[in-house]
Amino acid sequence: MSTAAVVAFYVAVFLWGLRRLRGKGSGPGRLLFGCILGWAAYVNISGIAMIPHLSISSLYIAYFQPVGAAIIRWLGG
Repeated sequence: MSTAAVVAFYVAVFLWGLRRLRGKGSGPGRLLFGCILGWAAYVNISGIAMIPHLSISSLYIAYFQPVGAAIIRWLGG
């Protein structure tokens, strides 16, 4: 039930945003708006469904955190 409400909210915001972004030269703005809104919906729905998902922090967790821990061990900390 809550997932359907979230999807309905994102669809409503998407349609509202497309109406606001009209006129000559608004194609790239509409595309960017759609991509950002789609990413937000993906992360939100994945969080509700408790499905592992990619986010901005995934790169940090996968690469930089282990490298930092290895450097700390190497320095004797």
